[in-house]
Amino acid sequence: MPDLWRGCCAAHRRQSKNTRESGGDVNMSAETGPNTGEYVIVVIKDIVPYGTFVELPEYPGYRGFIHISEISTSWVKNIRHHVKEGQMRVAKVLNVSHQRKMCDLSLKRVSGAIEKRKLEELRRKKRGRGLLRAAAKMAARPESEIPEIEKKLADAFGDVLTAFEEVVFTGKHVLDGVDISEDWKAAIIAIAQKSIEIPRKTVRADVEIRVPGPFGARVIREALLRAEKKIKSKEHSEAKIYYVGAPTYAIEVTTPDYKSAEKLLAAVCEDIVKFVEDKGGSARWERVDA
Repeated sequence: MPDLWRGCCAAHRRQSKNTRESGGDVNMSAETGPNTGEYVIVVIKDIVPYGTFVELPEYPGYRGFIHISEISTSWVKNIRHHVKEGQMRVAKVLNVSHQRKMCDLSLKRVSGAIEKRKLEELRRKKRGRGLLRAAAKMAARPESEIPEIEKKLADAFGDVLTAFEEVVFTGKHVLDGVDISEDWKAAIIAIAQKSIEIPRKTVRADVEIRVPGPFGARVIREALLRAEKKIKSKEHSEAKIYYVGAPTYAIEVTTPDYKSAEKLLAAVCEDIVKFVEDKGGSARWERVDA
């Protein structure tokens, strides 16, 4: 599995285990109300000249108000230039009354990075739940079991979508240690393989190879076959090698991310250079656009 993918999965796990870290609560539970200082998803409802009323979909029954002074860091001449009914935003909780289920909120105290992260988290949660519903249908299990399965997958992988992604990237064995029934596991594996696509990133290098003597063509062929074999030996990696024009050959490497593709391409090209030079020839390569 590519290093970048491992990093992403680890990041999801760290984020879920420490939801207060790095400036924000990413709690998605609706069992309790929001807390002061928490960053929450809000849906703009009623806009008035002095602010806007919102709903908090993560916390059913809770509403909030954002005063015009908390809309933007810049001067707000017309509030409707900054918010629109039905718009989904991220706000910071300034005060909360659990008795009234009402919050004072701020948009201007939310950085762009926090808003992006929170909305991405919501997108992942929605997609994960959708995949679980599909798995429940496939396994003929009642949807009432979904919250329990969701919790177990989130505990093991950080979030539900990461569980489905790891089934595809790492293998179905990642579910071995998760305490869910075999029919649930089988359905999750089937839905993951059907719904999760492995991203594909392609990089290319042109290699010039010159080998004098009667066995030159054989050496070149062997060098390129060795390169193809090395690329294909890596998980989720594909190779495409073709003739460009004497004495140049193109080598394309496709993997799930650019970092691993670049690393593999460089290693393969350096192997070609060494192999050809050991056989009495010469070779050099350069990175080109795929």
